[in-house]
Amino acid sequence: MANLVIIPTYNEKENIARLVEAISSLPVPFDILVIDDNSPDGTGTLVKEMMPAFPNLHLVERPGKMGLGRAYIAGFDWALQRDYKYIFEMDADFSHNPDDLVRLFEACDRDGADLAIGSRYISGVNVVNWPLGRVLMSYIASIYVRVITGMHIKDTTAGFKCYRREVLRSINPGHIKSVGYGFQIEMKFTAWILGYRIVEIPIIFTDRKEGTSKMTGGIFNEALWGVLRMKIISLFRKPRRVKE
Repeated sequence: MANLVIIPTYNEKENIARLVEAISSLPVPFDILVIDDNSPDGTGTLVKEMMPAFPNLHLVERPGKMGLGRAYIAGFDWALQRDYKYIFEMDADFSHNPDDLVRLFEACDRDGADLAIGSRYISGVNVVNWPLGRVLMSYIASIYVRVITGMHIKDTTAGFKCYRREVLRSINPGHIKSVGYGFQIEMKFTAWILGYRIVEIPIIFTDRKEGTSKMTGGIFNEALWGVLRMKIISLFRKPRRVKE
């Protein structure tokens, strides 16, 4: 199996079964790795119950909430220990359309991108069901990140992505300092510094219909201050590509 989709979960019982079924029915085959942070609603238990029926489904259980960035690092480590060529990130709440996984895959496998981003802002503002204040906070944050870093990426906080394996190995996610949405920014920034080809694929982002949002003002503040830190560090320390 060449493709792995990493899905962090915390209290996503309302969504995870439908999401696994949707991904498993796509014309491109995907393995699925759920990283569950000991969800009180039994998300991890439900995933384990589904695994006999879905041989492409895998689970890593963690003892509690340890942050979005640490969840993805655990997933990346798991993926790099196995023979996956493309590694994807997506949310568990259907804010990312599973059908768009195929478009991200094709951007890398067919069109030669090293990192494909499902972008809310590459063709206008394609966000459904978000309050105006949250849309403005996200959009302005992306502008801020572009100004500070120099990256030509419209959706710098996007969490719907496809990485080539060698990109993740070069980034070395364990060295990423940010934890929340800053993690998404820092991963893109490192790939950009390394000179990898990054493309944005327009998507429509639809806010969750089931469960509750994990977004807080503190998460965004951590991201904004973290951008200054990582830019300063980049002036003195450059990452290097790792060859497969």
